[in-house]
Amino acid sequence: MTDEQFFATYPDRQARIRRPTMEMQRDQQHAVWAVDECEGQFNQLGAHKRNRRRILLWRVPPGNPWYDPSKPAILKIPFLAFADETIEDTDEVLLPIIHRIMEDARMS
Repeated sequence: MTDEQFFATYPDRQARIRRPTMEMQRDQQHAVWAVDECEGQFNQLGAHKRNRRRILLWRVPPGNPWYDPSKPAILKIPFLAFADETIEDTDEVLLPIIHRIMEDARMS
């Protein structure tokens, strides 16, 4: 299920967590290969095990300056889970995590 399909199916949800998917990437010579989604962003997070990778998705709500009613935006945030951590896929759990990430990014 794509992210757009998920949020269309669950219109009351504002956030979601999932594992990265594989994406096709092409270089300037038109060679194509498969890489993990957000591979570059995950590499910037330092050394880690690939099985800890998660993608946090946040549907930009109405009233936000980036909200466009003709094409609602979905923000992808690369996230590393702790080795033994299970993160519940609910707005009550995910929205505070996303808020904390946004606040930390704003302060740096």
